[in-house]
Amino acid sequence: MRLAQPVYESLPYLYMAIGGLAIFLFYLDPEGLRALIAFVIGFVAETAALTLLLRRQNYRALSREYSGETIDFPSTLRG
Repeated sequence: MRLAQPVYESLPYLYMAIGGLAIFLFYLDPEGLRALIAFVIGFVAETAALTLLLRRQNYRALSREYSGETIDFPSTLRG
């Protein structure tokens, strides 16, 4: 499945907002099962956002470093 670029680029920020809201809800009512669930959702969403941001940063750095040429293996060089 492919997403449009604006949607794809906004996903980490959406995850950050969801995680921040969930952790804020935990802060408002820190007792009970709902608080634990909110904290776990917030922690997972923040971790996902950070993972996406770092993976994209790494991908963009590698894209600038390599030109995209393919490697010819010895078996294909003989013609």
